[in-house]
Amino acid sequence: MHLKFTINKDYLIAHTLASTHDKRFSSQKYKKDIGSFQNRAWGISKELYNYIPGRIDDTVFISSGGVIPYRKAIDKLPSYFARLAKTKEFRKIYLQTEQYRAWCEKQWEKSSKRTLRIVEELTQFRFEDDFTIFLTHPSQRNGMSFGHHQIAWGHHEDWRCYTIVYLWHEILHSYLKGSELNHALIELIADHELRYRLTGVRYPPFIGHDHLM
Repeated sequence: MHLKFTINKDYLIAHTLASTHDKRFSSQKYKKDIGSFQNRAWGISKELYNYIPGRIDDTVFISSGGVIPYRKAIDKLPSYFARLAKTKEFRKIYLQTEQYRAWCEKQWEKSSKRTLRIVEELTQFRFEDDFTIFLTHPSQRNGMSFGHHQIAWGHHEDWRCYTIVYLWHEILHSYLKGSELNHALIELIADHELRYRLTGVRYPPFIGHDHLM
């Protein structure tokens, strides 16, 4: 199994601009830089900013009062993103994310053989598929499986091997799908047993979604 770590600029822009609430931050380290980019994007076009996926509010669908009609807004987003990508504020965000991408790749290369053996032992699955990991800024929370062997990831390293454990969590969503029972199994395999074998942190107490415990 091979993981390709990459950055899609449009997705990075969208995720960075959509993650404005404090709960969407995994770290305060680069919050000032992120805020500067968000303010620049708002200054260029607050109307288009509001149409970014993850920020769309019912009020922006009202075409009166100067709000851009939905279809026109969507058509203008590519040029808006292209303009944002050239700003000095975004270049700083991209550099920080690129440094994070390289770090994640290195961590995975160091641990992949060992963790593959562990997870195959725990699941009795064979993991032979390749995955693409789309990195977003490490100071903002992100972690989801898009399906089709594509994963979005970005998070502060809260504890040793955090990224490795939760990459496996998202990988397992491609093999254990759908139900809350499967999600609970994923948490048990990755968030608890894999973490224990890598770091020695015992469980319980359990971590993860309260409704799955």
